[in-house]
Amino acid sequence: MSVYFIESTVAADEPMFVISVAARLVEMHPQTLRYYERAGLVKPKRSRGSIRLYSQHDIERLRKIARLVDDLGVNLAGVEVILNLTAKVESLQKILEQNQITLAQPEELDDSNETDELTPRAASRKIKVRRPRGQAQDIETQTSKRSTRNGRNPNNAIGAR
Repeated sequence: MSVYFIESTVAADEPMFVISVAARLVEMHPQTLRYYERAGLVKPKRSRGSIRLYSQHDIERLRKIARLVDDLGVNLAGVEVILNLTAKVESLQKILEQNQITLAQPEELDDSNETDELTPRAASRKIKVRRPRGQAQDIETQTSKRSTRNGRNPNNAIGAR
């Protein structure tokens, strides 16, 4: 019995698919993949002969693009914004996990004597920062909604009269 496929672990960023195979995997025309590359939505690696090579990460990104465009009707400018924001959120989540920062749940805040009411104009949140040594520190952050008049921000010198 011959073995046709050997299981191996390949990195998600390892370029392995030529454009015709990648197009079949994501059910798109190869010209569409070239267009997405020109638009900056995907950046396949190039071989020495300047052949586009797509990684598994690129294939997943192309599937996200296809879902946003076909299913949700988002234009390519919107796709770019969504993908950039998604990448930023993922990187921030990694930073939070690395620093072990978590938002305190409302029941965790009840043990303190302070009573902060959350209002639409000024919301107060406590964040528990877990230090590697096991010490916890409460940090209180204030976020407020800036009041605007006639569409201008009174704190902004350009918007003021």
